[in-house]
Amino acid sequence: MSMKDRLVDQAKKLASSGRVVRVVSNDRVMRLATGVMDAKNRLRAAGERAAEAWDILLNGHALPNIDPALDDEAGVHGATPARAASPRPGVGGAGLSTVEETVSSKAPPASARAHVNGVGANGAGANGAGTYVAAAAEQQLATQMASRTSLARIGGRDVFEKAYKFMTADNARAMGVYPFFRPLDFNNGPEAQLEGRTVTMLGSNNYLGLTTHPKVREAARNAIDKYGTSMTGSRLVNGSMRLHNELEEKLAAYHGKEAGLVFTTGYQVNIATISALLSNKRSVAMIDKDDHASIYDGVRLAQAAGARMVRYKHSDPAALDSALSEIADTEGALVITDGVFSAQGEIASLPGIVEVVKKHKARLLVDDAHALGVIGPGGRGTAAHFGLGKEVDLIGGTFSKSLASIGGWLVGERKVLDYIQHFASSFLFAASAAPPCVAAAMAALDVMQEEPWRQEKLRENFTYMRTELQRLGFELGKTETAVIPIYIRDDLKTVMMWKSLLDDYALYVNPFITPGVPPKQQVLRTSYMATHERKHLDHALEAFEKVGKKFGVI
Repeated sequence: MSMKDRLVDQAKKLASSGRVVRVVSNDRVMRLATGVMDAKNRLRAAGERAAEAWDILLNGHALPNIDPALDDEAGVHGATPARAASPRPGVGGAGLSTVEETVSSKAPPASARAHVNGVGANGAGANGAGTYVAAAAEQQLATQMASRTSLARIGGRDVFEKAYKFMTADNARAMGVYPFFRPLDFNNGPEAQLEGRTVTMLGSNNYLGLTTHPKVREAARNAIDKYGTSMTGSRLVNGSMRLHNELEEKLAAYHGKEAGLVFTTGYQVNIATISALLSNKRSVAMIDKDDHASIYDGVRLAQAAGARMVRYKHSDPAALDSALSEIADTEGALVITDGVFSAQGEIASLPGIVEVVKKHKARLLVDDAHALGVIGPGGRGTAAHFGLGKEVDLIGGTFSKSLASIGGWLVGERKVLDYIQHFASSFLFAASAAPPCVAAAMAALDVMQEEPWRQEKLRENFTYMRTELQRLGFELGKTETAVIPIYIRDDLKTVMMWKSLLDDYALYVNPFITPGVPPKQQVLRTSYMATHERKHLDHALEAFEKVGKKFGVI
C-alpha cells in the first residue's frame, strides 16, 4: 500500500470514529455550518418563493407539492401549532436525500458522472472516486445531509442542472458509506450474501420466510412452463388470465369480502384506487400524515383531477374527526391509512378511525402491506386484528412481503372494484402481473394458511428482539410488529452506525434518513422473519449493543 493510500485509509478511520461523528453530528455544530453555507441558497430560495407567489396571484394555484417527509406539524389537522415550514420535495422509501447544500456550484466533471454504482465497498471506482480525502468528504457530506435546501427547486434552461449538482451520493460512495442500491449476490432468507460475504439479514420484508419455500418456488416454475414468462399486455386486453381470477377469488374469500382485484405492483394499488375514486373537485383525500409514499402519489394524481388533500395527525381519530367536520356537505371523503406503518412498525388506531369514518359517512381504505401475514387471525391483517373486517370498505396490499412475490391486491365490494378497473388509467394501461408472480403469491397464500406456526414464530422473534433492544436502552417508538425501528435521530450518525454494523459485524439493516423520514426521526429500520433462528437474533443484539455504545446512542 502506498503512502497516499495509507493516509487516506487512516483519514477514513479517523473520520468514521464515534468521537468525530458525535462532534460533527452535534445539533449546534450542524446549525452553525448550515447557516454559514446556506446563506446564498436561502436568498435564492426566497426569491423563487416570491416569484411563485406572484405567479399564483396572477394565474391561480398550480398542482400542490406533496411530500411524505414534511415536518411533523406542517399542515396537519390536530397537530400542535408550530412555525410554518416549506414543503421539501424528496424521495419516499429509500430516504436518500435530494436536498443538498451546494457547497460548490460547479457541476462535477464528466468522469465523476460516468459511474453511478460502479464503486467498491471502499469507494474506489474506475474513475478514482476513492481519491477524495476522507475527512473533507465527510465534512461536506455532513453539511449536505443537514441542509434543507432542495435541489428539486432548481430551475433553468437545462433540466439536468439539478442532477449535476447532486453530490451527496457521490461523496458517500467515495467514503464507502453509501447505503442504498447495494446489489446482493443472493438472499436466502435470514442470511444473504453481499459482495461475497455472508451477512445476517435484518432488512427484508420476507416476514414469513416464504420466498424460498419449496411449494412457492415450484408454483412459479410450473406457471412459467404452462403460461410463459409474461402475458405481454394489460388486463384490459390480452393480459388477463384465469390465474388472475383464481387468485382474486381466493383473496376475497380469505378476507371475507365480495371481490378481489390483482395488480402488477403494490404501489400501483394505491395510485390506481385513489386516482379512480377521487376524480373531481368534490372529492377529498383524508390521509394520515405518515402514510406510505404510494398513497401520496395516488393523491397527486387525484389532485390533478381537482380533488384536494387533507392530512390528519398520525393515528389520531380525534384529529380525523376534526378534519372531516370541516369538509363541505357537497364533498365526499376517502380516509386512507396504513394498517401497519412501514417505518414505525406501529398499528393504526383502527377502532377509533372506523368510528369516525362511520360518523361522517366517509369511506375507508386500509393499506395492509406490512400487516398481511403478521397480525390478525390467520395473518389476515389490521381489520381482522381488531375484529373490524366488515367495517373497512377497501383493504389493499402487496405480494412483495408475506406473499413472497411481486404484485398487488385489493378487496372490497364487487361494484367498487369493477369501477376501479374500468377508470384507473394506471391499471388499464399497465402490463398485467406475470404468471410466475401470480402463481407464487397464490401458493404463498395457501402455505400461510396451511402453516400457522410461521406467524406464531414471527411474533416470538419480534417480541424477543423488541424486549431485548429496549433492555439495552434503545429507543424503539410504539412498534408492535415485525418492523422495529431503532431511533438515532441524526442523518450522519445513522449512516455511520449502519456502516459499522455491516462492516464490523456482517449485520444488514436499513438506514432511514431525511427526507424519507421527517427531521429527528432518523432510524435504523430492522425487520424480522419467521425463519430467523435465535443465533441470528443474539448475534444482532451483540452487534447493536457494541455499535450503540460506540456512537453514544446507548
